[in-house]
Parts: sequence; structure tokens; C-alpha cells
Amino acid sequence: MRLSLFISMLATSTFLITGCQTDSKSADQNETVAETTVATVMPHFGNYATQITATASIQPSPDGIVSITAPATGTINKIHVAIGDNVRKNSNLLTIRSADVSDIHSNEVSAKAAYTQAKQTYTMNQELFRLGAITANDLAISLSNLQQAQALQAGLSQKLSYYGASSDQTFNIKTPIDGVVYDIGTHLGEKISTDTGQPLMKIANIHNKVIVATVYEKNLSAFKIGKQVEIKSDNDNKIVHGVVSYISDVLDSDNKTIKVYIKPMDNIDSLPINMFVSVVANVDLKNVFQVPKKSLVFKDGKFIVYIKNNKQFSPLSIQLVNDDPKDDFSLVTGIPQNTPIAQEAIAMEKE
Repeated sequence: MRLSLFISMLATSTFLITGCQTDSKSADQNETVAETTVATVMPHFGNYATQITATASIQPSPDGIVSITAPATGTINKIHVAIGDNVRKNSNLLTIRSADVSDIHSNEVSAKAAYTQAKQTYTMNQELFRLGAITANDLAISLSNLQQAQALQAGLSQKLSYYGASSDQTFNIKTPIDGVVYDIGTHLGEKISTDTGQPLMKIANIHNKVIVATVYEKNLSAFKIGKQVEIKSDNDNKIVHGVVSYISDVLDSDNKTIKVYIKPMDNIDSLPINMFVSVVANVDLKNVFQVPKKSLVFKDGKFIVYIKNNKQFSPLSIQLVNDDPKDDFSLVTGIPQNTPIAQEAIAMEKE
């Protein structure tokens, strides 16, 4: 019986030892698997020739916009054009019904009658002077009255012509240049006045345009004043060139963008105002890292990669310097050299 008990205890001990060895081996295998499931890449460090692309629109140059204001008080009777219409110099833009025009027209009628009367008086006085019935001074006075009446009538006629009066109650505002209707700041029936100074309409010179690009703050270094850039239209494959002429000092705090103004070097008459284009700047970036886009994650307002230290991964905030949507890689700074990073940052976020 003692022999049987000894054999039973020996068998149980052997089972426990074997079981412990199996569990230990399994734990080692699980740790190895955990390490190998996180793929890493080594960022490439160096200098890269790349392109920075920004969205832009064709806009009239500020010195190529003519503002149309009210020359007299009145009411908008008719609007002859719409935004985007091409107009020729002296074509009608607005018809205004105005009491001022009625007054001027009435005064002109009176001035014409006064001029006719003064002319007849002067003609008669010339004959009377020849007969010796009046003095030279009387003749001179009648001539002065004639000249004043003539000047008054001419001035009123010129004013009606300036207004473009089409009747005794209305006048037309005409465009002073060839161009395109850029903005309309009035509507039918609105009462207008010379006191406000607000433009009723804006006409843009189609031969005087500027490209306004919206550039992210992080990419601003690629758009230095004087730098030549390319302007590409989505509608065709035509590429025109321009040069950076002005950079705004106002930052859009919501989008982190700045307006960059580009003067075209080529003819862009075929590109209409308000058309969207792409502006491309070639740039050489020095001492930067090239990393896969999927190695980056945007978190808490900054870009992060996960660097590997021994067997652990830790997040590291880096600076994104170029992120072309057409590429699979991004260029960044702030990673220690020869440091592997997690290939997929989003997977580390799930850990």
C-alpha cells in the first residue's frame, strides 16, 4: 500500500512540473508575439525637393476696381447688368429716378428760354447802338447777359449729359471702363444718396487680376516675396506663372492660414474672376525626415509619431513641414535620428 501511494505521489509531481513548464513556455511565446505585432519603420533623414500646393482664386487687382457711386439722390429704377457680366465702356449699368434730375431739367428749360431772350436783346441792341439810340455801355451789358445765359444753359446741359438723363425724371449711370461686373451693392427700389459714399456697383478691369492663395501657416516659408510659382487650372492643363508680390500679416486663427497675393507673369485673361486654381511652389527642404502618412496621428492640436525605446513605444510630438495629398509620405522634423517609429500610429492609439 505504501508503494502504491508513493507511485501515485510521484505521478502527480511529474504532472505538476510538466504543467508549469508548459505555462512558462506559453507566456514567453505571448510576449514575443506582442512585440512582433507592432511593425516599425526607420524614418529617412535628408534633403528633399518637393512641392507645396495651396488653393487660390482669381481676383481683380485692387487698383483695377472702379467703384460706381451715386452722383445724385434718387431711387433705383432699373438694374441693367448682373454679377459676372462683361460690359463695354459707356454702357448702361443703372437707371435712377431722381427729383434732382427733374430740377436740373426744369432749370435747363428756363436757361434755354433765358438764353433765347438774351440773344434777341443783344441783336436788337446792336441795331440800336448803330443808330445811336443806346450807349456802348448798354450794348456791353446786353452782351454780358447773353454770355451768362449761354454759360448757364451749357452747364445744365452738360450736367444732364453727365448724369446720362434719359427723360426729365430719370438718368443712367454708365460704366467708365471695359470690364466685368464684380459686385452689385444695391437693389431695385432702393433710395440712394451722395452722402453715404457706398458703392452701388464695382467694375473690375479684366486685364488687371491677381491670384490670392490661402496658405497654411506651416507652409508659409515656401512663399517668399519675389518667389516664382505655378498656377494650375482644374479645367485644363494650362500652366501659367506668377510671382509672390505680397503676404498678408493677418492670420486666420480658425484655419491657421494666411493670404498670399501673386502677380501673374503670363496672360490670364482666359481665367475668369472668382475661378479656383492651384498654386504650386517648388521648395528644397533640408534636414527633414520622410515618414509614411499612416505613421502620423493628429491629437490634441499636434502631430504625433510613436517612437520605439527598447521594447516600449512612446508618443512624440513632431512638426509637419509638408503633406502633399498625392503622396504616401510626409516630411517632418523633430524625430531623433536612427530611431524607429510605429508604422501605423492609429493602431497604437487603440492599445
